[in-house]
Amino acid sequence: MAAAPIATTVGTRVPRVEGPARVTGAARFTADVALHNALWAKVVRSPHPHARIRSIDTSAAMQVPGVRAIVTARDLPDPKKRLGRARLRDLPILCDDVVRFIGDRVAVVAAETAEAAEEAALLVRVDYEELPAVFDPVVAMEPRAPVLHPDLPTYEGYNPDIHADRVNVAGYQRIEHGDVQTGFARADLVVEHTYRTQLAHHGYLEPNAFALRIEEDGRVRVWASNKNPFNLKSELARALDLPSQQVIVETPSIGADFGGKAGQPDPEALYYLARMTGRPVREVLTTAEDLTATSPRHPAHIWLRTGVTRDGTVVAHQGRIIFDSGAYAAYKPSVRSMPGEGVESLAGCYDIPNLHLEGFSVYTNHVPCGYMRAPGQPQAYFALETHMTLIARELGVDPYAFRARNVIRLPVQRLDVVAPTVLQEAASAIDWAAPKPPRVGRGIAMAARRTGAGEGSSDVTVNPDGTITVISALPDNGPGGLTTVVQVVAEFFGVPINRLRLVHGNTDALPVDAASAGSRVTNVATRCVTSAGQQVIDQLTPLAATMLGSAGATWERPGWQAPDGRFVSLEEVAAEMITPGDPRAHAQVTLNVPGEGGPGYCAQAAEVEVDTETGRVTLRKIATAQDVGTVLNALSHQGQVDGSVVQGIGYALMEEITVDEGRPTVTHLGEYKLPVVADVPELVTVNIPSSGVGPFNVRSVGEIVIVPVAAAIAGAVIDAVGAPIFQLPVTAESVLAAIERVREDQR
Repeated sequence: MAAAPIATTVGTRVPRVEGPARVTGAARFTADVALHNALWAKVVRSPHPHARIRSIDTSAAMQVPGVRAIVTARDLPDPKKRLGRARLRDLPILCDDVVRFIGDRVAVVAAETAEAAEEAALLVRVDYEELPAVFDPVVAMEPRAPVLHPDLPTYEGYNPDIHADRVNVAGYQRIEHGDVQTGFARADLVVEHTYRTQLAHHGYLEPNAFALRIEEDGRVRVWASNKNPFNLKSELARALDLPSQQVIVETPSIGADFGGKAGQPDPEALYYLARMTGRPVREVLTTAEDLTATSPRHPAHIWLRTGVTRDGTVVAHQGRIIFDSGAYAAYKPSVRSMPGEGVESLAGCYDIPNLHLEGFSVYTNHVPCGYMRAPGQPQAYFALETHMTLIARELGVDPYAFRARNVIRLPVQRLDVVAPTVLQEAASAIDWAAPKPPRVGRGIAMAARRTGAGEGSSDVTVNPDGTITVISALPDNGPGGLTTVVQVVAEFFGVPINRLRLVHGNTDALPVDAASAGSRVTNVATRCVTSAGQQVIDQLTPLAATMLGSAGATWERPGWQAPDGRFVSLEEVAAEMITPGDPRAHAQVTLNVPGEGGPGYCAQAAEVEVDTETGRVTLRKIATAQDVGTVLNALSHQGQVDGSVVQGIGYALMEEITVDEGRPTVTHLGEYKLPVVADVPELVTVNIPSSGVGPFNVRSVGEIVIVPVAAAIAGAVIDAVGAPIFQLPVTAESVLAAIERVREDQR
């Protein structure tokens, strides 16, 4: 027969496969997990930013009706055991001797009801000896600062090259090339400024939740609002001294995370409650706990010094970024205990011959910070790109032209050169050179980010009815990764997407799966499923050859073709040759997908109007230009771009957790100012095809887009009012203060 038409999905607007369950309420989140005979857990938290635990009295709490157990560090087999996601393990399951931030975990209660657990938690009496606290990371690095982790040399992951001879430093990184002193000697102008960014939360709607049950065979089954189930499995096994195969992590739906649901020590504590009581245990954090005691975005102090020549060429650049780590470094986004690419981002997308950058992650008595979208980059790029705007103003040149002169033009492991292109397209989309009314300003900024890599696995089966079953353990945390998996398998086999069946598996279903994080999902998932698909095709080819009576049958999706042109479809081979459970119709593949190619680029331009009497900033337009490789799903892609821009607007103009002597003052989302529809201006997106990675030429989308937003908006405000901006968020009060500083300087 003739070849069947090929169904294609690449570049189309494929609806979310998980969408119907979410909009109908059928999707099950961790808080929906109803375990028979389960107890409710509540954590007892420290009211002090730094204190020694003298004693803990649980007697009054145990008298509350319904209370079944209370676990403290003294009930743990090894109270000194420390947790950590990357390399440095410094976080206790429950504090054994010292608390280091307001909200630190001291004990955990299990009761028949959530109300009883909460009442008992309030009755746990802890005798504290308050210790000196430090809240400023710059001060924390001074020789006389209180040492928050005197036992740091005993922690797993201690690195003398990073930690020795540095007070309260959890992470350190240095990048340099050329000779900055020689470069500065060549400079005609040297510009030096200091910038600050705020403590910011992810703003997800579903609070962290956990449930744990010890099965009759001793296996530990966990449900968690956690986008990295395989890491949770291995960390839980390590912390509890269990074989890895003894832990099963289920993968319920996640009500968004943006990096915030990658690791909390709650499951470890719940395990000991479950073991003590012989019953399952569940916990749902309050929004106040999520906002004050989980893992927000790091605040940062950034110092930059840059030398330029009269023609606008950057010849030397120094930078130092100091991240406020908070009380622990256990969940930092890199093995250096640093927030991701925060240090190298201080050089941005520019060709700078002489460079010296360094970064510190510093312990303070604040809430421990962790992953948040594009870790470390929004802070660094706000400072760098605002700095570039201010340098251009001092030179008396156009900020766009200044960037265009210095932007990277040589390919960095890339087949094409797109950094200048995205910059140009963003400027064009905002009508950069067009006249503008008074108090209206335009700003521009750009960023680079690599496409992520990592380990992943996939399971593909062709069924006798010609449908294809795909098993994925990829967490469903919002970006649409499961839809991408289904879409790519359909595209690979050339069949309609309605012929695909998705099974969302737990950590027993597959050997490993990369977390939905680190700009890696599309890269890792597409390679894994296509590799498994190819293995199935190779295994079925002899069966197709038998049906065609030709040894030379070759795969021509959606089937096989003989040299004489005869064709048999995948569906026909399945119906004729495959029986249920046929191993030839199944493949499971595990790959360690490497990082390939250079970074992707994104540039954004913003237009604002500023009321100079009140300081209010009104966004008029934001244009985003990005090199995208190949867009697989136009609907998901645009959603990621728009969502990241809106998050960037919040970071730029309003979002902040203010802290008073270590105590967060924002305790619910009504106080935490997230953008709403009225805050979103006209959004313009320019997609620039480019070389990507993998069989579908893909490139990361969501994380990079948030990175330049704050700097583009800050640049527009600077242009509108003629006053420098050095700090986020850019509030009406800070704008008025900047205007007043300029007026004072002019007097």
